[in-house]
Amino acid sequence: MNLARAPRRERAAHSPKPQQAERRRFFWLALSSLVLSFIVTLALTAPLTLLRVPAQALPAGVSLVPIAGTFWHGQWQLGAPQIAPLQVTTQLQLSSLFMLKPTWQVKIQGAGVEASALVATTPQQIRLTALQAQLSAASPLLKLLTAWPLGGTVQLQGNAQLNRVPTGWALTAAAGTALWQNAQITTTAPLALGDIQAVARLDQAQLTLTLTPQASATAPLSGELVVTSGWPIITAPAIAGSLKPSAQASAALAEQLKLLGRPDATGAIAISGVLPGRY
Repeated sequence: MNLARAPRRERAAHSPKPQQAERRRFFWLALSSLVLSFIVTLALTAPLTLLRVPAQALPAGVSLVPIAGTFWHGQWQLGAPQIAPLQVTTQLQLSSLFMLKPTWQVKIQGAGVEASALVATTPQQIRLTALQAQLSAASPLLKLLTAWPLGGTVQLQGNAQLNRVPTGWALTAAAGTALWQNAQITTTAPLALGDIQAVARLDQAQLTLTLTPQASATAPLSGELVVTSGWPIITAPAIAGSLKPSAQASAALAEQLKLLGRPDATGAIAISGVLPGRY
């Protein structure tokens, strides 16, 4: 009986199934490597001009056009109304492809603007992190915000998130700070405002912006202003707070502040109302 069963056990030991399983594993490993190599090659060599940024992903009147390069490293032109085109460079981070969340290092230069950020994308979301920028307050980009000439420099840092909506893309969250150094605005005369810090936050369709003159021995202003609005902005934002001219404030600045309200016993002027403009 034992002698009759021995050949069967020997044949089972030499079964081809383990070898077939090994060949299947090798096949899938080779296929995965081929697909990964194709993706990497595409990112390195595909012409950037094949890519088009949907107009819905950009603010109205803004365009982003590919000029040269590849998905790996590209050059773009950013256009906006009434300003010279800005030059944009993008550098793809290869490690982000393994997480299925392509991320680019983006740099923008031109027209008094220098900015950089990490831009990560998914089919439903665009995230901007590590945003840093330095702008001349006299740059054409900031001239779009007010008809009054501005002076000084603005340094920005923050992050933002856009989500896909039926009409395209919408800014849904953002947070950041800005320091306006040697701030100046010209109304009837140039008005030196010192250094002003701004802290902005957009959360759950509510925008809050806090403006605070920085304290120093030569600061012409003290106080705080808070601007609040729903998002997107469709009606004039509310503004509340107070400003007080210091002994270093120019006579022209002190006179302009009196147009906003009557000083109290300490010299501070309460401000409450809405920001004028077109909304």
